[in-house]
Amino acid sequence: MRSVLSISLSPEKKKEIEERAKKTNQSTSSYILRVVELEKNMISEEELAKMAKIAEKKYKSGKTKKLKSLADLMQ
Repeated sequence: MRSVLSISLSPEKKKEIEERAKKTNQSTSSYILRVVELEKNMISEEELAKMAKIAEKKYKSGKTKKLKSLADLMQ
C-alpha cells in the first residue's frame, strides 16, 4: 500500500525538481525516490574522513606504494 508525503517547497525548487524529472523521463515522485535511493549509497562525510585518516596513517607508516600509472595498479 502506498501513502502520501507532502512537502513544502519554494516555487523555484518545485520547478527545478519537475524539470529534472522531465529531463529523465520520470514522474516527480519517481525522480525523488531515485534520488533518495542514490543518496543512501553515498559515502557520508564522516566515513570519508575516517577513510582519509586510515589512508594517511598507512602512507606515513610506509605501507603504501607510489604508482606511475593506473596500469601499475592492476599488477
